[in-house]
Amino acid sequence: MRLPLLFAASLALFSCRKADDPAPGAETAALAAQEGCGTPAPSGYRVLLRTEQQAVRLPGTVETFLLSKDNLVNPSGSDQLTTSLTRQDDVISLRYCGVVHSGLTADLGPARSAVNLQDLPPQLYRLRITVRDRHTTGTLDLRTTPARLSFADTTVAAAWR
Repeated sequence: MRLPLLFAASLALFSCRKADDPAPGAETAALAAQEGCGTPAPSGYRVLLRTEQQAVRLPGTVETFLLSKDNLVNPSGSDQLTTSLTRQDDVISLRYCGVVHSGLTADLGPARSAVNLQDLPPQLYRLRITVRDRHTTGTLDLRTTPARLSFADTTVAAAWR
């Protein structure tokens, strides 16, 4: 009788260890789940986006970034806005799913993120944007300098100037 009980306890312990080991790339997903990505966003919550070009160390070269921030006053202005970008052909899916708190409290402000767009060919992209449980569409035109953004529902995502 003790042998089946011992076997069951060993199996449960082994299962817990395996479940606790994060899969590659699962760290961001776990943080997003922890932050309640599926829960409704607070009333009026939205993400503001803009593109920015920054010079890099090689003369004459620039990198294009998609900068994002939320419109809340978070405990720290250095909080990280959880952002993921996936691309399939001419469609870019952006997902904003919670905030990773930095622990610093001296600088209140919005959570921010930056995504490097340098590897994207310059063309017109359709955007699918998810902000927690809400969705909108838009466009990102990387053929222009600066790049142009537009949004269908500005209560979910809007341009940041």
